[in-house]
Amino acid sequence: MKKNRPAFPKPEKPRRKSPLLLSWPGDVSGRNLRATVIGADRALIENYQDIAEYCPERVLLRAGRGAVEVLGDGLILKEVRRDALIVMGKIDKVGFPHD
Repeated sequence: MKKNRPAFPKPEKPRRKSPLLLSWPGDVSGRNLRATVIGADRALIENYQDIAEYCPERVLLRAGRGAVEVLGDGLILKEVRRDALIVMGKIDKVGFPHD
């Protein structure tokens, strides 16, 4: 007696030739410098490595792949952590400095 076969063949399992590697975009994985401006008086800077310059008119932060500067008046550093800090004061500009 013949077995009834399904109308559609069973799908083959995909064969993996190499290990599955997942990678995240740089800003999600935490490697890239990230600046988030909140209103006109607060900026959150994440993934910086060191504070290169700090005065009430300019804050310059460096990271492995660049730097970010915050320009304004009465700038102060709040909540300074190893991987993030908050700059408060009258913020005029946040950008990448020119060498």
